[in-house]
Amino acid sequence: MKIPIYNQSSDAVGGIYIAELSVLGTDSETINKLGTHRDDFYIFFVLTKGKVIMKCDMTDLKISAQSIVLIKPFQVHAPQFVSPDAVGYYISAAPFLVPNNCEAVFQNLKIADQTSKIDKSQKKDLLQTVALLHRSFQNNTSHKTAIVNGIFNALVYSFVNIYSESNHTALELKNQSMLIYSNFKQLISDATFLESPSFFAKKLNITTSHLNYCVNISTGKSVTYWLQNAMIIEAQRLLYYTENDVKEIAFILGFEDHTYFSRLFKKITGETPLNFRLKFRE
Repeated sequence: MKIPIYNQSSDAVGGIYIAELSVLGTDSETINKLGTHRDDFYIFFVLTKGKVIMKCDMTDLKISAQSIVLIKPFQVHAPQFVSPDAVGYYISAAPFLVPNNCEAVFQNLKIADQTSKIDKSQKKDLLQTVALLHRSFQNNTSHKTAIVNGIFNALVYSFVNIYSESNHTALELKNQSMLIYSNFKQLISDATFLESPSFFAKKLNITTSHLNYCVNISTGKSVTYWLQNAMIIEAQRLLYYTENDVKEIAFILGFEDHTYFSRLFKKITGETPLNFRLKFRE
């Protein structure tokens, strides 16, 4: 039986979703409904009251208020316990919305450090920003997508500051597969994501099949998937943040044939580049 992979809620606005959580559920049936799974997006929990235990990649994260918790895309996770008085916020974000320098901090966190207490000096501003993001997400105002995105961008840098100031920078390397996967991810850039898996295997001095095995066992996805994912995220950023047309974006990404790029984009995401752009714009 494969571990299910969930997509972001269709209620997301511009790739961002936020919900206020209170008394998430104290009985085992409610907790078990969420089950063990992976998500293809980032999750941030801001716990303002109560206690939660979340199992993440076989590690129990014991969380007490007031804290933040990060779940990276494709990490296997499931709630184990939620106290009756638990209150907070659930925030999900499409990977392309997380800036590269923020992603580097998040990806380099070891599992035990994906939860961090909110320092007293940061608490007021952080909670006000989260509450503002929640209100803006619920309101139907002009330029809602841009407003939500702007607030989230400020919030994600606040999260980075909390993790960075906690000196949580060591990458947890539990075994050889995770080490190889980590090294492989570090080799992916806008100059290499169109290279073949054998290119990366050669860089790592291993066979292509062994690289695929290590990446698959660590994430449930192939090397090809992660290369295409890196390309798609960069394409989504260019579509979202710039006014470049699809042909220009294809050439920026290194495609000689922009029609091939459009077909590949649709095959992977299920929508054309223009439809993606329109969906995230008012």
